[in-house]
Amino acid sequence: MKNILLGVVALLLVSCANYKNIPYFQNAQEYDGSQAGYLYDMTIKPKDLLTIFVYSSYPEAVEQFALRDPSLLGDDNKITQSRGHLHQYIVENDGQITFPLVGKIKLEGLTISQANDLIKEKVAPYIKEGVDYIVNVLIDNYEITVMGEVKKPNTFTVNRNKINVLEALAMAGDMTIYGKRDNVKLLRQRPDGEYEIHELDLRDANILNSPYYYMQQRDVLYVEPNEAMAQNAQIGRTRQLWVRGAHITISLGSLLYRVLK
Repeated sequence: MKNILLGVVALLLVSCANYKNIPYFQNAQEYDGSQAGYLYDMTIKPKDLLTIFVYSSYPEAVEQFALRDPSLLGDDNKITQSRGHLHQYIVENDGQITFPLVGKIKLEGLTISQANDLIKEKVAPYIKEGVDYIVNVLIDNYEITVMGEVKKPNTFTVNRNKINVLEALAMAGDMTIYGKRDNVKLLRQRPDGEYEIHELDLRDANILNSPYYYMQQRDVLYVEPNEAMAQNAQIGRTRQLWVRGAHITISLGSLLYRVLK
């Protein structure tokens, strides 16, 4: 009985120790939100795929900027606001796009709002004076990937201008119980093609102040398995090897029995 009680106590202590690794924001009472220092706005990067709308109550005044896929136009080959997909612009490695009439426009490093203002300024000389118009830039390939110990690993398309690591995890169904909260890895590609790896501790409320709290285009979030998961995987593999070995042994024994009979 004494041994049983000691075993139960040990199991409870291990369970408590493991639980301490599970909750997010364990030091929430110590969090100082004033240290965040800035409001994040996503910026345009090379390899972004942009759709650029130029709107006006007089469509004919801006139709030269509403290029569409010719394969989706009608037989009359006219550019209209109602047919065909709008042409997309790839941000080249030098951070520029080539826009109708205007030519090269450098958009790298600009927020969406700044890009809207710059393009509006650039197209102004080509639009009849007195015509009101607006510009709206959309990033069509704002994608992030969440993988590892989450319930629904996947690559997700983001339809807004920013997303943080907690929102990304929520899209993937959150971490499993086996995910390491204290060492989530964020992979980010630099303009030169090399990758940076940043380690995030989601048990620490100060993650909200981290410059890596918000994810950028094509970021990858990887959740490592904890030791319990690794041990379970090893036990499972060992069990499979034992079963396979036993099956082979039985098969060989059966074969020898038939041969020697």
